[in-house]
Amino acid sequence: MRKKAVRLLSLPALLGVCLLVQACNGPSAEARIREVLKESAAKAEKRDLAGFMEFLAADYADGDGRDREATARLVAGYLDRFRGIVIHVLGARVGTPGPDGRIGVDFEVVLSHGAAEVLRKLIRVTGEYYRFEAEFRQDARGAWRYTYAAWEPLGLADLFPESLAVLKELFPGL
Repeated sequence: MRKKAVRLLSLPALLGVCLLVQACNGPSAEARIREVLKESAAKAEKRDLAGFMEFLAADYADGDGRDREATARLVAGYLDRFRGIVIHVLGARVGTPGPDGRIGVDFEVVLSHGAAEVLRKLIRVTGEYYRFEAEFRQDARGAWRYTYAAWEPLGLADLFPESLAVLKELFPGL
C-alpha cells in the first residue's frame, strides 16, 4: 500500500518537473517566429538594410526567383524611393515544422510611407495591405531565418479576421 502512495505522490512531482523544464526551454518556435516578423519590420522601418538582411537565410529565394542579393537590391530601391516607411505586422498564421524543419507562415502587413503618418491616422487612410507566404528555418545558432517569401497586395475585405482586429486597434473607427 505504501509503494502505491509513493508512486501517486511522485506523478504530480514528475509532471511539475516536466512543465518546469518545458518553461525553461524558452519561447516556442511560433513565438520566436512572430518576434522575427516584428523585428524584421522594425529594421526595414529604420532603413537598416544590413540589419534586415540578417533575417534572410543564405539560401533565401522569393516568389519571383530573387536570391538574397537581388532581394537586398529590391529593398534598397524601395527604401531609396520612399521616406518615413511605417510597417504594421497584422495577423500571422504559423504552421507546424515540416520534415525538413521549415515552418510555413502566412502573415499580413499594412505598409505606408511618407512623412504624413499622423495625418493618415487622422483621416483613416491606412496604407497598402500585403499578405506574405513565407517559410522559416533555424540556422546553426538556432535563430529563425526567412528561407522563402512571396507577397501579394490585398484589399481591406481580403484580410484575415485577426488582421482586421489589429487594424481596428491601430486605427479606431475604421
